[in-house]
Formats: sequence, C-alpha cells, structure tokens
Amino acid sequence: MRAVFDDLIASLLPASCAGCGRNGAPVCSECVRTFSAAPLLPPPPGVSWWGAAFAYEGVVREVVARAKYRGARHGLRALTSALVAVASHVPAAPDVITWPPASAARHRLYGVDSAALLARDVGRAQRVPVARLLRRARGVPQTGLDRSSRRRGPSLLAAMRIEGATVLVVDDVATTGGTLAAAARALQAAGARNVYAVTVARTRPPWDQGVGRAYTAGHTPVSLPWGRVLR
Repeated sequence: MRAVFDDLIASLLPASCAGCGRNGAPVCSECVRTFSAAPLLPPPPGVSWWGAAFAYEGVVREVVARAKYRGARHGLRALTSALVAVASHVPAAPDVITWPPASAARHRLYGVDSAALLARDVGRAQRVPVARLLRRARGVPQTGLDRSSRRRGPSLLAAMRIEGATVLVVDDVATTGGTLAAAARALQAAGARNVYAVTVARTRPPWDQGVGRAYTAGHTPVSLPWGRVLR
C-alpha cells in the first residue's frame, strides 16, 4: 500500500530531475546527454550472458541510489525503455524472468523492491512470465561491505525447482557481479539450464576510465527513448 500511495503522490506533484533538480521530468533531456554506455565486461560466474544499459556513474548512479535508498522509483523507471532494449538481445528467449530480492530491512523501510518492479516491466514488454524464484537467506547486507566481500554475493536460495528453464535475472545495478553470480548459483542448483542477466547499470572496472559501449549482441546500437544512440 505504501508503494501505491507514494506513486499517487508523485503523480500529483511535479517531477524534478535527479541530476539537476529542475522540474518537468524524473531525468531531463540535458542530463540524459551525460549518460555513458555500460563498459564491456564478461558475465559473472554462472551467468551465460549479461547486458547493461549504462555505466554506474553520474546521474545514472544518483537515479539508482535514490530508488534503492530513498524509495524514489520514478527516475529509475524512466530508464526502463533502455533496459528493455538491452534485454531484447538475450541469446534465447527466457522461459521466466526473476530478480534478486532486496533485503528484508530495505523492503520494510521503503515498502517496495526496485528490482522486482524492473523485472515486471521487462516481463510485460517481452511477454514473458515473471516469478519470484529467489529468496534471500539471513546474512549481512551487501551495502557497506568491501569489494572482496561483495564479490561473494548475498546468500540466495531458490524458491522452487525450475528444471531445464532458461531464466533472465533483472536487477538495477551490478558493482562486482556478486549478486548476479549468487543468483545464478541458486537457480542452477534448482535445475535452471541457462541464466542470463540484465541490469540498468554496471560499474566500470578500475582500469576503465573512458566511455564504454553498450553490451549487446554483435554490438548492435541501442536506441534510447530520448533519441540518443549508444554504439
């Protein structure tokens, strides 16, 4: 109910840009022009294919952080079209879409799971069933851990058997890839044949300080909803 109430209030108030603060849109066209494409990186262990729309920096990082830690989801959902565009390049059509669940503490605080919202948006666009296939075991939250600890990922368990299924995991951001790797381990233990992943953003590796390119099949350019093309 809190999420519904928050969405109603947001629809009645003028949106302000997460980048510059100007009213009119969750992310204004000028701030969109500052976005960088996701760096090219290999998938985490257990993930057969991984696509991401943007580099996790600047305005994109602010949008994701506001959604994760303040419950401000409208800016994140403004990026959904780009996420769907990247997800359209999966090597094979998934049988089901899922997401790594947020910690219980974060869900209690904000009343919604951003990754779940994104997964449902991708599922609607691709006309693929969306199901909660993962659950989070008790453990230390990922936020605040060092990079080595984060790389191991949270403790995730499969909620059901999924023999022979091809699963697409949707998340907002991947920093070390630990969460995606943990999701893949849990899904494969439950019988998944292939695990693909797509995220709104991914972190640049330490050696990459330049502008990357969108990770898509054959490096096909991805057209964004605002008219810009990432190559």
